[in-house]
Amino acid sequence: MQETNTPELQRLKMAWLAAKEANDTQAQLELLRDHPEQQTALIDFIAAYHATAVPSTEEQESLLPLTQRALQTAVQRVFNSQIAQEQASQCTITTLADLRKSRNLSKVEAARSLRLSVEVWSKFEAGAIELISLSQRQLNHLALFFQVGAEQFSTLLTNSQPALTLNRRQTRDAAQQQQQGPRKQSFAEAVKHSTMSKEDKKFWSEM
Repeated sequence: MQETNTPELQRLKMAWLAAKEANDTQAQLELLRDHPEQQTALIDFIAAYHATAVPSTEEQESLLPLTQRALQTAVQRVFNSQIAQEQASQCTITTLADLRKSRNLSKVEAARSLRLSVEVWSKFEAGAIELISLSQRQLNHLALFFQVGAEQFSTLLTNSQPALTLNRRQTRDAAQQQQQGPRKQSFAEAVKHSTMSKEDKKFWSEM
């Protein structure tokens, strides 16, 4: 039975291609390991990629222009729609909530795909997770899922805490409390006190 090219499968293909371009073998393996339900489709895609890949410069120079154009067209059919959508929305992405919505994901879908609970992902979108508490591998994993760089993900996390305005009639104590915004929390603490499964907690703690 032919695998449906769902938006989630397209994101995984894009993630694998990005890891391949960066020569990040670990990231390629993690994509297969972390998404067992999509392994068959991903393996077929990877096999097709290698079957159509050009192994050397000499062979590349010998390819007919028509063949090169055909390969480019095939790739564009898979990814062009998603890339165009991402480029169109890029200028409006300022927070993690914007990033998630640009990928047409609900909070539940994003959390489930990342092996997080909805409450933990909601803390990310509220800017309540301390950036400094994320390890580089954790940050890279989160960024890779959304097809952005780790630096951009960090910026979006920082921007996700809502800007708060003060009412002149507020008391000083209330104003100070409002200025503090959502309580900051380390990622490890958020995971520890969440309803996530033991397996998912272990997955993130070992990263």
